[in-house]
Amino acid sequence: KDVDKEALDALDLAAVSYQIVLTKADKLKKGEAEVVQAATLKAVSKRPAAYPAVAVTSAEKGLGMPELRLAIMQATGTAP
Repeated sequence: KDVDKEALDALDLAAVSYQIVLTKADKLKKGEAEVVQAATLKAVSKRPAAYPAVAVTSAEKGLGMPELRLAIMQATGTAP
């Protein structure tokens, strides 16, 4: 979406690091999450402030939530 690109442009311009998190992975068909994740990673790899990983999550099924929590703790220096 254009609004998403504008937000990412602003973060890049301000040199604010960020990571893309794809949510609602449980709504995708089997195998689609990996395709979307790879395409998104390719797109954000050109952005200077983007963390070079794309998280895929589903709060409903718990998919990727422990990994996301760990990534947040690592980014904030609070990892065990």
